[in-house]
Amino acid sequence: MEAEIINGILIAIVTAAFFGYVLHRLRQPVIFGYIIAGILIGPQLGLKWVTEPEVIDFSSELGLIALLFMVGLEMDLGKIKRFGKPLLVTAILQFAICVALGLAFFNLPGFDDGGKYATLYLAITFSLSSTMIVVKMLYDKFELDTLPGQLTLGILVIQDIWAIIFLTIQPDLADPEVHKLALSILKGAALIVGCLLVSRFILPSLFKSIARNPELVLVTALGWCFLISWLSEDVAELSRAMGALIAGISLSAFPYKQEINDRVTSIRSFFLILFFVSLGMKVDEPSANNIIMSVLASLFLIVTRFITMFPPLYFMGKGIRVSFLVPLNLSQISEFSLVIVAIGVSFGHVNENVMTVILFTLMITAIISTYMMTYSHGIYRATAHVLQKLGLKDVGAGEGETGEIEDTRPILFLGFYRIASALLHSLEKDNPSITAKITVVDFNPDVYRRLTRRGVKCVFGDLGNTGTLIETGLEKVRVVVSTIPDTILKGTSNMALLTFTKKVNPTARVVVTAESVKQAKQLWAAGADFVILPHVEASDKIAALLEQLLIEEDIPDVCTQYRRRIMEHEGEVIE
Repeated sequence: MEAEIINGILIAIVTAAFFGYVLHRLRQPVIFGYIIAGILIGPQLGLKWVTEPEVIDFSSELGLIALLFMVGLEMDLGKIKRFGKPLLVTAILQFAICVALGLAFFNLPGFDDGGKYATLYLAITFSLSSTMIVVKMLYDKFELDTLPGQLTLGILVIQDIWAIIFLTIQPDLADPEVHKLALSILKGAALIVGCLLVSRFILPSLFKSIARNPELVLVTALGWCFLISWLSEDVAELSRAMGALIAGISLSAFPYKQEINDRVTSIRSFFLILFFVSLGMKVDEPSANNIIMSVLASLFLIVTRFITMFPPLYFMGKGIRVSFLVPLNLSQISEFSLVIVAIGVSFGHVNENVMTVILFTLMITAIISTYMMTYSHGIYRATAHVLQKLGLKDVGAGEGETGEIEDTRPILFLGFYRIASALLHSLEKDNPSITAKITVVDFNPDVYRRLTRRGVKCVFGDLGNTGTLIETGLEKVRVVVSTIPDTILKGTSNMALLTFTKKVNPTARVVVTAESVKQAKQLWAAGADFVILPHVEASDKIAALLEQLLIEEDIPDVCTQYRRRIMEHEGEVIE
């Protein structure tokens, strides 16, 4: 038996590595490579290199525990507080309405052969989106810090909370008596409260005493994870996965979180590969019905994301762009759905048909949403025209901010991110009346409202739309400032903004931003009056500071002054 386990793991890892590489080269999520590897080596559809999927099930369960432990570690409940009502309302409506629509949709003929609780499982799992895919795409596009990106991440956090609630009651679905469900919830709540109390009064001292030994920190964190996983199953009668999630959440506020996360990642990755391979090994031969149902389910998922999220975001004043991009970002099914369904199969709630539909839908929606997020700006611009023709107005539309600029101001900020925000603060400090001379163009509705309250004229619009720039009175301004690098700009670039500005207003002084010396030289050659190169500016100042630190015993005045400036900026900079 030991030889079978070792051989099974070896075959699984080698095959997963090959197909993972192939999918990586094709720029697709490598998770599909692991599932394809499982299908290939498995006894159902593959070459039967591993005839007993159970030989790697134990290892794959360790991967599942590690995954949920890390999900808990990374759960940022602060996002919910930061965005308040818009986030809470949208996340609650999204999940509730998606589940309600799912209960109706998955009752249609074709979805009814998945077991007694197939409709419920499909409705729940299709309401969850993929943290893994979304975070990677937003990171690659430098959009994690944007308003749509932050709202997207906040909704993902609340979706995880919904999943936790379902995992709590999942063991008692087969006997759904009210008192048993209530008892399950109470047990889960007691476990969570107990973990939080221990993490509040005992674990901080324990981790502080071992903080200088990274290996001991890792072992202690894993010990805590497996202890809570054991208590979750044997005492609270919940799943081990649920316990791992609770253990992770209880450590999520610790300063050692990142250290634990980094070290657990390699362990998790190994066992998690086996988890997805084992899922692939269990996939039955898909029927024509399963394929058709997966396609229909994918369309249902994408449509319901926009139905449930666009209206609340729009009517709470987030504008067409943010209201459109958030549901677009979340238009895929979650890997967490595989976890929930895998546990449901082990409980006998659903059969492999549900797993097959989930797997195929995951593949379809992950590929589609990857391309949708890659080209989100173009999709938004094409859709925005249609929505505006239907009568939807964007932030500021109809109030004179985007159509008629009667008082053209001499300074025009193209985009308003961290550098521009800090610059405005410095200008206001030296000359409080400077705001009467500035116009800002940005498509962040929160920036629009906050600047308007400060007396700065703000035009809500897309920098990639030349019509918006013309409407600001570009031909009359004296200074144009773009502080946003090309990696964050969408649909345009500093070179394009510079060229267009010089064409419309040849006498304007133009300040743009570069990310390399080569790009800076190109911008100067194209007519820029000044090019911001943040890393060069910072390195020059830090080099001078290092020389002072070497020769002066006391902290140099420049350090004290800089710190004072940062303290003054706190709470003022709009990000």
